[in-house]
Amino acid sequence: FFTAEDACGGTMRGSSGIISSPNFPNEYHNNADCTWTIVAEPGDTISLIFTDFQMEEKYDYLEIEGSEPPTIGLSGMNIPPPVISNKNWLRLHFVTDSNHRYRGFSAHYQG
Repeated sequence: FFTAEDACGGTMRGSSGIISSPNFPNEYHNNADCTWTIVAEPGDTISLIFTDFQMEEKYDYLEIEGSEPPTIGLSGMNIPPPVISNKNWLRLHFVTDSNHRYRGFSAHYQG
């Protein structure tokens, strides 16, 4: 059982919401491994718009599945372009290594 503060990942439902890395806007944890799944209504697609993005290049990354291309790997200091799902779900997998922590990411999604 997790409280909202400890939660790292989970399933997000509903037409819109915000996903951000643990502790955001403070630094994320080392050795994090979080998976979020966004599920929209059948037939809908999901757009994911990043509002903040800052992580250690190559070593800490966010992997997104369910879009075109099928897997997108994001890292570094630049805010990525919006990601559009090609079905009614997107999966976000956030992984960090054992040193160098940054602010992480925050993104707004809508179905």
